[in-house]
Amino acid sequence: MYTRLFNADCLDLMATLPAGSVDLVLTDPPYNIARSNNFCTMGRKGIDFGEWDKGFDLFTWIDACAKLVKPGGGLFYFNAWKNIGVMAQHCETLGFEVKDCFRWEKANPMPRNRDRRYIVDFELGVWAVKTGGKWTFNRQDEKFERPKFVSGLVSGKEKTEHTTQKPLALMEHLVKLHSNEGDTVIDPFMGSGTTGVACKNLNRNFIGIEKDEKYFEIAKARING
Repeated sequence: MYTRLFNADCLDLMATLPAGSVDLVLTDPPYNIARSNNFCTMGRKGIDFGEWDKGFDLFTWIDACAKLVKPGGGLFYFNAWKNIGVMAQHCETLGFEVKDCFRWEKANPMPRNRDRRYIVDFELGVWAVKTGGKWTFNRQDEKFERPKFVSGLVSGKEKTEHTTQKPLALMEHLVKLHSNEGDTVIDPFMGSGTTGVACKNLNRNFIGIEKDEKYFEIAKARING
């Protein structure tokens, strides 16, 4: 198995990789939801995650991934519910078939205007498959696989400085479902490196790309540690 980590812009780096060389894209790109707010007065961090989540192009990175994914290969991405539909439609213009929507339910969601709004206690993910080949779906449940994972936000020793880190157990679950041992998984928005740790633990080849130098060093230390 190999692990290749790059501190680079994912569009530049993916342009150098061979077409059809990836079995699964598993990533958590920016959501374009960051803004100033007063949530910190409620005892929780706010949603001004940083400049990296502002003015992000939701589609161009999908174009780059479409060239890399082999027939039958998968594309799994998280995003805000407002963006999920238009991103899925864009995938279908590039030769992907959208299969399912997955939800991560948070046991300790961030409060907001609790007397006037619903609490957003979930994030959504979309699973799409490149047409022309047999896709991978390794059912983990004896009866059937529900598209739901429930956990608290990342805490304790697993938590890093990254503001939108996903739980390792969640990413391991998705790696098991949508890839096989020896497959190549790429995360163009590696962040704190959780996808890479999951791939290393589960014997997948991994290519991780992260533009932010601070987060790249965090990811590299976690994956190589």
